[in-house]
Amino acid sequence: MFSQSRLAVTSGEDREPRNLALRTSIFALAAALASGSFASEEDSIQAEVRAAFVLLAPGSSGQTVPMARVILDAADVPCPSLHPIAGKGGELPLSPRANPDKSRFPVTVCEAIYSAGEPMRVQGADIVLPRVPSSVRRATIFGDSGCDPKYQQGCDEVGGGDHWPLRAMADAAATTDPGPDLILHMGDYNYRGTPGIIRVDGRKVRVYDAGDQVRGIDCKLRGPYLGQNSPGSDMPDRWENWWRDFFEPANELLTAAPWVFARGNHELCSRAGPGWFYFLDAGSSLVEGGTGQLGCPPADSAEPLVFRPPYRVDLGGLSIVVLDSANACDRGHLQQGHFDRQFEEIASLVGRAPGPNAIWLQSHRPLWAVRKAYDVTPEGNRGPSARYEIIDPTLQSAYVRHPAPRPLHLVVSGHMHRFQAIGFAAAGGRRRPAQLVVGNSGVALGENQPDEPFSFPIDGMMGTGFGLSEFGYMEIELAGSGSWRGRLLGRTGKLLAKCDSAMKYESGLCAPVR
Repeated sequence: MFSQSRLAVTSGEDREPRNLALRTSIFALAAALASGSFASEEDSIQAEVRAAFVLLAPGSSGQTVPMARVILDAADVPCPSLHPIAGKGGELPLSPRANPDKSRFPVTVCEAIYSAGEPMRVQGADIVLPRVPSSVRRATIFGDSGCDPKYQQGCDEVGGGDHWPLRAMADAAATTDPGPDLILHMGDYNYRGTPGIIRVDGRKVRVYDAGDQVRGIDCKLRGPYLGQNSPGSDMPDRWENWWRDFFEPANELLTAAPWVFARGNHELCSRAGPGWFYFLDAGSSLVEGGTGQLGCPPADSAEPLVFRPPYRVDLGGLSIVVLDSANACDRGHLQQGHFDRQFEEIASLVGRAPGPNAIWLQSHRPLWAVRKAYDVTPEGNRGPSARYEIIDPTLQSAYVRHPAPRPLHLVVSGHMHRFQAIGFAAAGGRRRPAQLVVGNSGVALGENQPDEPFSFPIDGMMGTGFGLSEFGYMEIELAGSGSWRGRLLGRTGKLLAKCDSAMKYESGLCAPVR
């Protein structure tokens, strides 16, 4: 009578989910019992709903386009419709996105340009998508949230155990009162499905990762481009890993507010890129004049890399420029020409942003961050003590070459598996935006470097900051005129740090709460 979850029956390591698929079946049964019959043909769907959310995408003429997406637990099934909660207006039909590989992604992703005015229910499911607010007062930020089985125990335990707090933090963020108006994710959603070393035709190889896995200066792997989706790979990107690492633990938060997603280096086409472009990338064939739905080319093609153009989304009070920095090497100048062009376009996007809005740049890789230096770190990338490396020179160079015509108020990033906040002193009439790194939302934490508050020149300007190596996520409240206040919250809701854009440079941007 009831079909089981596909993941629950495929192998011994799979487990029955507690989330949307189960809730959908319960809702259908309750509706049938209450009415004395099963759901009508009009309200029935042919597959279970695994996830549903709203993301913000760019339109062709600069307007912000909300997109609803629904993931069904079967390939090639009809898409459901969305129905207004208040019963006003007609249904909104969903259309399928192009599936990159049905054998690896046995799901259907449906989408529609979303009505911003009111919440809508997914046909045949107990799932309500959020209203898109006209303005933003509160934003919630997660980053680097997946579970890495190489370094973390409990990735497959219910709730992630004590070693993977994503679900606990996502549930807490979803039930905060008042809740977020907008949710940002800094990238790296899928770690269990993206190991650094795989087997291709029986031999071990390192996947292409824009130089991150090589400690050399030139940020290039020796030999041919190889990745998880190369012919002969023993671990291509697949739906099950996306489900376990992101959609299942984050299900309550997915419908709490609209999202803006950044692409991380774990979503490179050599890793989980096919799933990224299918599930989360803002490109859609439904948006006239946009990029359309992007995808990964064959791994053995002449140009296997994909660079998404930057874009801007606007809500009242806040504009966010989204940069695809997945292919920017941390310590060299890989793809410098490409990122110069990206920042030239970013300058144009910033210049055209609505006048009163605060303007943030969202990028997986930080423009400015400090970490422990390698032996081979170039002299110019080191801090004054030579103990620390300053990243990312590729993005820093592009930022300097193509300055924005209006101030950026904040750069928000992830990538480093910890929290870091840096404020900058004005120099020569120039003021650099503050940098937040929120890369501590689930993956195994990295060492906190520097381990004490610091103040020294960073890319030619004095920076003051501090970091924490504790799991957490960020809540930011806009305070007008580009200013903001933030709270870093831990796995149990514990307040870890307070941040304020009005804090003096000498005091740093954030202060830990002991």
